[in-house]
Amino acid sequence: MTLPYDEYNKFKTLNEDIKLVPDKYGVYDMEFINGDLHNVTGLESLYNACVLIIMTRYQELTSNKTYNSFGCRVHELIKDNKSKMLLYKLEVYIEEVLKSMRRVKNVNEIIITETGAYEYNVHFNITSITDETIMGDVLL
Repeated sequence: MTLPYDEYNKFKTLNEDIKLVPDKYGVYDMEFINGDLHNVTGLESLYNACVLIIMTRYQELTSNKTYNSFGCRVHELIKDNKSKMLLYKLEVYIEEVLKSMRRVKNVNEIIITETGAYEYNVHFNITSITDETIMGDVLL
């Protein structure tokens, strides 16, 4: 769903994107409605951008100079043993990458909870450059 025209103008600095939806395993994919891509704008677009940057490995997109340092370092921790230090590193890496986004004004809160043997639910709360606050969840 796209925003009405006046809402679109208010949030146009947050860009437009293809809607991503997670399945029950936390794997994100594009959403189609009636065989067509579902676009999102405003805060939904910002949420998509946050999910994309967290779920992309750091420097995975080095073939494109624009995205040389794109991505999050949480994937470096994939084989680390569970510990308080691991949870701390996850939080630091996610906060670092969210703060690096030009559309994010402030990272208000990051909560990481263990949901399985080596699964973590990441809840974040950020303020966008339009002074609107969004909250999102990512399953790592």
